[in-house]
Amino acid sequence: MPSRIEPSTTTIKGKTVPVSSFDTISLVQLESGESSAVERLLSAATSSGWFYLDLKGDSPTGKVVIEDVDKVYQISDKYFMQPKESKERDVRTDQKPSQDRGYKTSSCDETFEMARDEVNSGLIKWPATMQNDAPTLARFSNGCHFACQTILAALSSALHLSPDQSFSNHHRENQPSDSGLKLIYEPSLDRLSDVGDNLHTDSGTLTLLFYDKWGLSAHVPSQGFAFPAAPEDGCALINVGDSLQRLSGGKLRSPKHRVSQPVDGAEKRYYLSYFLRPEHKTKEAWAQA
Repeated sequence: MPSRIEPSTTTIKGKTVPVSSFDTISLVQLESGESSAVERLLSAATSSGWFYLDLKGDSPTGKVVIEDVDKVYQISDKYFMQPKESKERDVRTDQKPSQDRGYKTSSCDETFEMARDEVNSGLIKWPATMQNDAPTLARFSNGCHFACQTILAALSSALHLSPDQSFSNHHRENQPSDSGLKLIYEPSLDRLSDVGDNLHTDSGTLTLLFYDKWGLSAHVPSQGFAFPAAPEDGCALINVGDSLQRLSGGKLRSPKHRVSQPVDGAEKRYYLSYFLRPEHKTKEAWAQA
């Protein structure tokens, strides 16, 4: 059993808060197959399941995402600050219970998810507030998708998978999937004690996440639960999902986490999440197994 490593701490509003520390891995180096970056990626994915992805540098994919991330935050704010009745027009009734497309709301958050397949095919029905920003959202979504595909290819290489075993075979460009960009509005509350427990793992393959306020409590085997600092400018937080854990035969770790807050205090809080998910053929095969 690994020894427990105490996380570092920070002080927020006079309270000592445990802070997780994760490795930062360069997208440029993964794109070029730089061996030490690939080895560090594998180490992160097999141990904690968490790492920061540095999008800066001479990567066309990274440049697109960095250029658009602030715009997507603004698009989110414009959308979620609408009256409730306006957003309810975007509820989707034409989807499976397992899908999250369109507008959804719960006791703690509001979300709007756009499936990449629908965005790229032009089949998506954009909300009125997003119609002028559709090119930005499509570009950002595709940039996040290609970054995730780079990670998948690097992990396949690190695990010495043969071409027919590659993780990419379950995420082919010509096959439909539920991969997509989800905008999330989940404000923090006046009292920490009022935050409900939402402990979970992500069901997909990889999650690429941007956020700029404390709000994610992540589990690390050697540390327990702690709050990862918001990604630095030009970086995103990545975690392995259940599907990738399954595809790897349990070698890669899908970590538990919850949306929370370290201290009392209500404020706006947005998350920009790209969920890479397996193609439908893979999920159908699993359902029949």
